[in-house]
Amino acid sequence: MDEVVIGKYIRLSQEDRDLDDEKAVSNSILHQRDLIANYIHNNPELSSCRAYEFFDDGYSGTNFDRPAFEKLIEKIKVGEINCVIVKDFSRFGRDYIELGDYLERIFPFLGVRFISINDGYDSNDYKGTTGGLDVVMKNIVYAYYSKDLSVKVKTAKMQKMKRGEFQGGRVPYGLMKDPNTKGKLIVDPEAAKVVKEIFGYAIQGRRLVDIAETLNKKGYETPSAYYRRKHPESKLYANTSHLSGWTIITVEKIIEQEMYYGAIVQHKREGLGVGGKHTRKVPKEEQIIIENMHEPIVSKEDFIRAQQIIKKRVNKKPGQKRDYPLKGYVKCAICGRRLRYRKDTIKGKDYKYFQCPLARYQDGTNCSNKMIREEDLNQVVLQNILTMGSFAEKTEKKIAKRKASAVEVHLRIARDLENLQRELEKCRTDKFTNVDSFMAGNIDKETYQTRRKEYIEQEAELQKRIKILKNDLQEQRLEDSDDTAKVVEKLKQYSQAEELTAPMVRALIKEVKVTDPEHIEIIWNFDDEVYKFITEE
Repeated sequence: MDEVVIGKYIRLSQEDRDLDDEKAVSNSILHQRDLIANYIHNNPELSSCRAYEFFDDGYSGTNFDRPAFEKLIEKIKVGEINCVIVKDFSRFGRDYIELGDYLERIFPFLGVRFISINDGYDSNDYKGTTGGLDVVMKNIVYAYYSKDLSVKVKTAKMQKMKRGEFQGGRVPYGLMKDPNTKGKLIVDPEAAKVVKEIFGYAIQGRRLVDIAETLNKKGYETPSAYYRRKHPESKLYANTSHLSGWTIITVEKIIEQEMYYGAIVQHKREGLGVGGKHTRKVPKEEQIIIENMHEPIVSKEDFIRAQQIIKKRVNKKPGQKRDYPLKGYVKCAICGRRLRYRKDTIKGKDYKYFQCPLARYQDGTNCSNKMIREEDLNQVVLQNILTMGSFAEKTEKKIAKRKASAVEVHLRIARDLENLQRELEKCRTDKFTNVDSFMAGNIDKETYQTRRKEYIEQEAELQKRIKILKNDLQEQRLEDSDDTAKVVEKLKQYSQAEELTAPMVRALIKEVKVTDPEHIEIIWNFDDEVYKFITEE
């Protein structure tokens, strides 16, 4: 790629928001964007270049698992970007080992220029050498700074929690953040009425399933639907169906919510290590519970009474733990709820089946009330897995055949694609020039029409060739992908299975959507592109 195409990368972490005002402004999205824009504008070599912007909001720099970062790397891999500009090294990443890997191995191999403005670093200054000791030391300092910052932020939050200041993101249904006092909660009158009603039913001794049915019959919005209405700008619950209704689990969670009697309950989970994703559940005795921090929706006495009644009713019939292959994977295709797993014994014969828990509350025009036998559903899923397994060996051979020349082929396709796109751009420019020439009277109508026909045909041919190369490039990426190899290996492992098992489902399936017994859709836990690559002839 002769043309320089810039990828502007911007990152703001949650820790940045918790810093003092001056530091927070320095790291803000707006500040980073302006800094990079000014740098490009003042650099004649870059000022006229095409540029794309990528920013991750709320993601830690201690690892590289960030959506915008991954999109940036993907465009680099296909040859669409060859220059990356950041405010400083820490915005790109605080893991000095991985950052060094990108600077000294990955980017040089891909021919990518890397610029860190505040660090005065431009990889063009280090061609044929490493970034120097100063770069390495800065990366190490950033890594230790990140860990130290994380500890300080965590300590500060813990102190606020101990003072009873709410530090969570989403507030329990029935409560809301006080717009005038940071860290304080107040009662949400509209939702609080429903919460009081639920506790009233619980104290009366009504079953959870009866409470849920009553709420659905009255047409009350579920907590998720209520949140969507109150926060239309939020993506939370965006994929939840509007047909979803109250369930036993929803009702039980509300009855167990301690914050309804005026307490602030926090530190229920804690992270394992700095910058990691994994968390652990904090034991009850180690959680931070501060009472009398806001107006209660129910009294503490009524809260305790509701717990005792519900637990007493639930503990009357301690059912056995149910384990089955598709546990947690089967959902209603209409409302999105998990299908309820039922087991009945009729005339001494066991019947196991799935059924939508909300169908009973509807008029029959939405979710299907039909039951689907577990045995039948297991067989449908197993047959689909076996069919996919039959493609595995063929796919493995296809990958192995072209693996040796993968890098060369990838670069050639990317180079050819770039040339074709340049030709297409020129063709479109010539087509407009032809119109301008005709309008200006520089060419006659016959010449104009002849050239117009040629440009249209040329454009169509270029678009066709570009489409073919893009498909080839996508196929090449899939061949090189470790994810594709892993999927093929899993499919081979289960290609001779005689029955459906839980490990098999966990390895291959994301979810199973059931509209009714005759309409079942399997969602695999790998991309559609991988599915197409494996199954195509």
